[in-house]
Amino acid sequence: MTTCLRIGDRLLNSDQIITALVQYQLLDLLISHVLLDEAIQAIALSNEELAQFLAEASNSEVPADLEDLSQWCEARGITPTYFKSVMLREWRIEKFKRQYFANHLESEFLRTKAAFDQVEYSLIQLDDPVLAQEVYYQIRDDGVAFEDLAPAYSLGHEYETGGRVGPVPIASLPNNVQTLLQRTQVGLVQPPLPVGDRYWVIRLDQYNRARLTESTRTDLVNRLFNQWLQTKVNALKAIPNAIAIQSAPHELETQRL
Repeated sequence: MTTCLRIGDRLLNSDQIITALVQYQLLDLLISHVLLDEAIQAIALSNEELAQFLAEASNSEVPADLEDLSQWCEARGITPTYFKSVMLREWRIEKFKRQYFANHLESEFLRTKAAFDQVEYSLIQLDDPVLAQEVYYQIRDDGVAFEDLAPAYSLGHEYETGGRVGPVPIASLPNNVQTLLQRTQVGLVQPPLPVGDRYWVIRLDQYNRARLTESTRTDLVNRLFNQWLQTKVNALKAIPNAIAIQSAPHELETQRL
């Protein structure tokens, strides 16, 4: 009897699953998890770590017997198999991240610190360069407030907030806007800046320098981990025939029977 994967009314056999992985661009994700399974083989959780993860996962009292978690699983509607293959695996991955990348956080933070800076600014977006120049003059020379002009002229969502935007990561902004905000003075309105097919009249209101907070540490660990994992995937894909479709080995067929 052939095993199939059911998704709604559709049944996929093994060949179709392989085709779907390629078609839907999920093969790299599968490869990364296979490689990750190899990487965490030696990662074990202590009772203290397991208790901490259990407490965070359920916000309830941790079972006294950590060797038998069947009742804990049953109370949460999960099977012991799911607990071991999914939840426990995720916790081992988290430990792997901390164990192998935590020591690189300070140097990575210094290298990428600017990407974590956040800015608050006032903005009016227009598609007419002449009108953009006029709006700029009104703000700079006549003292008209962004709050008064943005609802009437801005083409972006900031028209709803009187032109106020942020705080947002400066790295999320177009490159020329990043450069401008890194160099300009707070409170100084800037001449219209071409951004795509629009013109931005912008003023920096506050520049928040990044600090190595717990949230930033988590972001950095995930960034280093993802970079490492993608490098591993790329290296495997570069090896001829390392990833290929072939008939199952005899011992695997025997196990299946």
